[in-house]
Amino acid sequence: MVRGRSYLAELVRINDTLIWSHDRTDSYLEAVEIVREITGAHLAPTYLLDQHGDLLVLTADDAERAELGDAFATMPAHEHVRAPWINSEEWPVSAADHQGTQAWEDLPEGFRRWFGPWGVVVSIHADGRHLGAVLLCFDHPYRLTARRAEFLAAVGRILGSALYRWQVGGRERELGALEERRRLGDELHVDLSQQVATIGLHVGAMRLDAVEGDLTRLSDDIERLDELATGLKRSLRHQMLGLRADASLVEGGFLEQVRTHVETFRRQFDIDAVLECTGDCEDDVTPLPVAAQLLRVLQEALANVQLHACADSVTVRVRLTSTHIRLEVEDDGNGFDPTSVPDSRLGVAIMRERMQQVDGSVTFSRGSAGGTRVIADAPLRWLAGSPRLLAVGAEA
Repeated sequence: MVRGRSYLAELVRINDTLIWSHDRTDSYLEAVEIVREITGAHLAPTYLLDQHGDLLVLTADDAERAELGDAFATMPAHEHVRAPWINSEEWPVSAADHQGTQAWEDLPEGFRRWFGPWGVVVSIHADGRHLGAVLLCFDHPYRLTARRAEFLAAVGRILGSALYRWQVGGRERELGALEERRRLGDELHVDLSQQVATIGLHVGAMRLDAVEGDLTRLSDDIERLDELATGLKRSLRHQMLGLRADASLVEGGFLEQVRTHVETFRRQFDIDAVLECTGDCEDDVTPLPVAAQLLRVLQEALANVQLHACADSVTVRVRLTSTHIRLEVEDDGNGFDPTSVPDSRLGVAIMRERMQQVDGSVTFSRGSAGGTRVIADAPLRWLAGSPRLLAVGAEA
């Protein structure tokens, strides 16, 4: 503790650092540096959960990154976001209280080396969500007294509130980007139709000029036709470049990617997860735009199961026909009422917007085991005859 300053004064200083700085990363690191100085820690790296909740990503300055090494740039969430290191009260936890226990021995050896026997996990949280932790590492004994624990718990809430505020801002921009993409897609569809129709009319005029033998007008027609073809090519290229970003997400086929996501979720979070597929699953020709949006809905739904549902199991179902696809994600957790979700929770809105982009829908209901069932439906007929390979590989 800095002489002459109270814990309350330091909390105000931390909060002001996060509010008034224009650079989010720099202000966050500055706030954590204040915590490090107050506690006398040797290191204070932060690990934040990624958007899917399966990885902890290091946030630290260059010196701390160098000391931890590349091996700890990320860590699997299931190894660390668990008791006793993270508790339901989001209260700080000292490694000194768990020396010689199985929980300590289960931590990776390299992690134990730099975290140390006096390390403290300061949970970062907001709006009922665990977001990550600051790991205070000491090269001397550090006792987590009641007063220190209360201070660090308040630090976790202040850091979490700032991070959550920034995340909400990012999700709002994502939702806006999705809406803008749909608007541009609609405009492109109309634009392409108009361009093709214009070219057809121009070809008809060229035939008349050729019959009449008017070479001057025919030459002008050819020049204009070349301009129209160039414009059409530019519009197609614009549209296809947007699809290529989706192509990398669905590389290897939709059902293959679903299986990978389900298996990864089961392994990382130790939640029973199974995939059931009915219909024409042997002939997976799901169009790329539909597959990409369904996979993103799956990622969001599984993240919600891990973060909020307190579920023991989750079932993912895919039903595929020649004209329709349905994705269901059902858990046996505590369930939720979508109408009661505050506006700051944008996951539901983003899932709906994603499905609207492909003329689909997403609904939420109570599952058979009392948990939540997410159902995403999309028609396939709107892309009937559209070559999938053209969307992912051809140059326009």
